[in-house]
Amino acid sequence: MNNSLNKKLIEISIKSGYKTEVVESYMARNNLLPKDFKFRRSALDLLLKDCNKKISDFVKDTYQDKEHKNKLAQISKILNPKPNAPKYFTENDLANDLAHWFNSFCNTSELIAPNFFVGETIQISVIGSLYGNGQIGLNKGKDLYKINIHPKYGNCQAIESKIGSTRGLMRLFIPKKTIERNADNRFSIAQDKKSKIIWFGYLEPQSNGRYNILDKSYSTGKTIGTLVENIHLSWSAEIKAAYYPTIYNS
Repeated sequence: MNNSLNKKLIEISIKSGYKTEVVESYMARNNLLPKDFKFRRSALDLLLKDCNKKISDFVKDTYQDKEHKNKLAQISKILNPKPNAPKYFTENDLANDLAHWFNSFCNTSELIAPNFFVGETIQISVIGSLYGNGQIGLNKGKDLYKINIHPKYGNCQAIESKIGSTRGLMRLFIPKKTIERNADNRFSIAQDKKSKIIWFGYLEPQSNGRYNILDKSYSTGKTIGTLVENIHLSWSAEIKAAYYPTIYNS
């Protein structure tokens, strides 16, 4: 469904007596609205500050002298958008040029991709932290926070490692209320039904329906020890991904 048809449906619905927010909410829930690929000005402001540059520096370094005035005007329209305004220099054009410019001089920890400036901003909750005993402490109050993530992990939650060797590593999982069979014989998180303790480790199912949670080496796959054994689980969830987040990508 294209953008113009979406807008027409919204206009007709509003004229029929429905409130704008009701119509848009319904269409969003049913995946009838286009994905938002606006330019992320906050991303540009972050890099300009980190690299001690101004947008005028970008224009001078990237375009010919005769283009400067026009480019500044085009960029201003992107950074301060007006509904339905025509564009001859798009968000994607600006994102590509900015990525090339920043990568040519800015000493960041990694290359800046064009999609750092455009696209969806998906955030997920960091619900707890992993400690050296294999147990996960849940975040509460001011300790609750969110991280940016690739849209394909939008249904996940995250656990942050507080262990020295992996400090800051985020492990992603899809929250569950039951035992996930895909979590068996894999690195997963799980809750002990009796103690309510949430564990991270290698889930080893037993013939009696209970579980051992093992401490295994990522390097060799060998068992280092047993964190807890012969427990009933309330739920379990397989680790879908693990990565170190940065401010420059998700």
